[in-house]
Amino acid sequence: MSNLLISHGGGVPEGYDVTTMGIKVASENDRRKFWVCVNASDTPVYLALHTAGGANTAEVGKGVYLAPNGGSFELNNVNMYYGEIWAIHGGTGVKRLCVQSGV
Repeated sequence: MSNLLISHGGGVPEGYDVTTMGIKVASENDRRKFWVCVNASDTPVYLALHTAGGANTAEVGKGVYLAPNGGSFELNNVNMYYGEIWAIHGGTGVKRLCVQSGV
């Protein structure tokens, strides 16, 4: 992960309980400077990036794969995406996704 967390003030840490139905973990934000997530669960989590206002398009086995126990993904000045981000998993129960972002 980059030093963007330091240069943009670190943002606010958040946590999301990801389900097998999917959950929005980031809203559309054209001021986003960085967005970092870490899969803190024992199950793979999948991210779907799509435009705001659309239905949840997260699907198990598609999109950005986050490995169990620490798989991570970062949006920064090199690969920024400003739309919604959704997460889903294919296991049982709820799984934790830790997020930090900044504008």
